Amino acid sequence: MWASAMFEEVPNKVPYNNINGTEPPKSDVRGYEHMIELFNVIVAEVAPTYTISVKGLGLMGLPFQAILDWPMGTPSGHAFFLDAQVNARIKKILDTWRDDVLKTTKSRSVITTAPGHWLCPAALTAIEKDTNLDPNRWYSFQQLFECDPHADPIYWGFKSWDSFFARRFRDIDRLRPIGFPDQSAWVINSCESMPVAIKSDVKEVDKFWLKEVDYSVSEMLNHHEWAKHFVGGTVHQSVLRTTSYHRWSAPVSGRVVHAAVIGGTYFSERSTNGLDSDPPFPPTYNLVYMSHLATRALIFIQGDDPIGLMCFVAIGIADVSTCEISPKFTKNLPQRITKGEELDAQGRANGAPAEKAIGAELMHDGA
Repeated sequence: MWASAMFEEVPNKVPYNNINGTEPPKSDVRGYEHMIELFNVIVAEVAPTYTISVKGLGLMGLPFQAILDWPMGTPSGHAFFLDAQVNARIKKILDTWRDDVLKTTKSRSVITTAPGHWLCPAALTAIEKDTNLDPNRWYSFQQLFECDPHADPIYWGFKSWDSFFARRFRDIDRLRPIGFPDQSAWVINSCESMPVAIKSDVKEVDKFWLKEVDYSVSEMLNHHEWAKHFVGGTVHQSVLRTTSYHRWSAPVSGRVVHAAVIGGTYFSERSTNGLDSDPPFPPTYNLVYMSHLATRALIFIQGDDPIGLMCFVAIGIADVSTCEISPKFTKNLPQRITKGEELDAQGRANGAPAEKAIGAELMHDGA
């Protein structure tokens, strides 16, 4: 019933709820069967394209998100995308898409210099703008990242969409030197993200689904026995732009004492947004909501004094949801880690598209 009704109901979010006295809009996807037909096409041959938002920000054209944006905003869709069996099926679809398209040469069709592709002038300009931190020392994409446009003028040496999105710096030590590497009290960014929220005195259980910035530590950490350690502490949450560098790194030096990927939702958003404008990214309270329910990777680190126990949470979003942790930190724990060391497997926060999407760090104040 949910699967049918979610295409008949009108989402209470922009742009669908801007009716202004006209006839209610209708979904371009005709129903559940049509959705499955579209999925079959995507999973066989479609890779994410590059696009620019109305506010001039570089965005990723997520094909599954485009199909599901309407039902995600309906009451029936909200229930549908919280269902455990539905999410288990979605995981299989995204895993197949990853293995059959995104990690293969099929996906190179969008890694060219053609308009709307990832090496077009607009995309390269957006990536360079996000990556260059010093306006007085500007580097081109070719100078920033490992690629070879001379030997391979079509794909620049990228073997797949996944290899492009997990691209490496040519000289990471020069371009991204570690801040205060020998001073354990300093915490660095785990990824090149923009701040979403900082919340202190967080509770073990809170109403994270409301239109507020509230975190429920127990839910975020999947009711782990160490969740109580962070009650009263601080959550810092941030989000990555599509055009940013997409690899995770350790925020502190210490020992990885536990790491796990938590299977969660893939296309669940907080119900009844009702925003006044269409944001280029999900609004803050949607990101907060997803940090509790979406598929996510938990990496607990016992930081060197004076940090103590902290947790890095890599949160998937929509098409970019299947988090992967470096094998080094999934067995034989604890394992020593150094500030700035990579945490993710081959740079992918997603086994499907390689984006971390959202990151959160939990620390207990004064730990």
